[in-house]
Amino acid sequence: MTSPTTAYIDGSQMLYRAEYGFPSRIVSRAGHDITGLFGFLALTRKALLQSPHRPTHAVVVFDADAPVPRARIDARYKSFRRLAPAGDPHNPFRHLPWITRALQVWGVIHIEHEHAEADDVIATLVDRGRAAGHEALVVSSDRDFHQLLEDGVSQWNSSRGRPEGWITPESVIARYGVHPRQWCDYVALVGDRADAMPGIRGVGPVTARRILRDGRTLNTAEEELTAPQLRDALRQRELHRLERHVLLQPPEPSALPQGGLLSAAEVLEALGLWDCPYP
Repeated sequence: MTSPTTAYIDGSQMLYRAEYGFPSRIVSRAGHDITGLFGFLALTRKALLQSPHRPTHAVVVFDADAPVPRARIDARYKSFRRLAPAGDPHNPFRHLPWITRALQVWGVIHIEHEHAEADDVIATLVDRGRAAGHEALVVSSDRDFHQLLEDGVSQWNSSRGRPEGWITPESVIARYGVHPRQWCDYVALVGDRADAMPGIRGVGPVTARRILRDGRTLNTAEEELTAPQLRDALRQRELHRLERHVLLQPPEPSALPQGGLLSAAEVLEALGLWDCPYP
């Protein structure tokens, strides 16, 4: 028998992609813009259906709609993120109450941790799932998840499709020249636009690979970097490292129905959302 595979879905990223990247606006019969809700369901369902390694279980994890804790360590971290007020019509999280109801229709559980980023919750769940015998599929385009990759843990960037979006330890080594366990060292050196972290000035991919050759880390980079560069790199490395021990009640992943998930339109029909008022 093959091991069960749990998909850990980066719900916040999927929601932003649905709200701002969906090809057209979706309006209900009552005249309400429900693009974020409809798009979230459609994109999530498509990601699960088209994954090269079909999951048997799923969990959706959302960021709390709150300031990013890592920004207290370094103000540059995700400095572009400016949260709209809860009642703002442009805040994607306004869809969350209906998304959670839609997930109940699917029978898929979700987590929204009050004090931890979704990345850290997913990292914690991946480790716990592996201990329970589940293989893991992280559904996200966030490169910080590369550090989790190992035998039995893969990543699926559904926005890119196959083969580019299927990420394994081997593909990370082939593309970047470093092992996933060196990922935080590598990205601390070269930077990551997605997190607004600059890396170390003058250090590009070629230099970073040389510094990290033969499995080395920043702890052995004293001869390659100046003292200020090394201090900055070590601080940036800590920002990229995922916390794998978030305090939470471990949920039982939802088993996906063998007949497949209802389409976004069918879920909205089941909830009566095509005709009812919308917050």
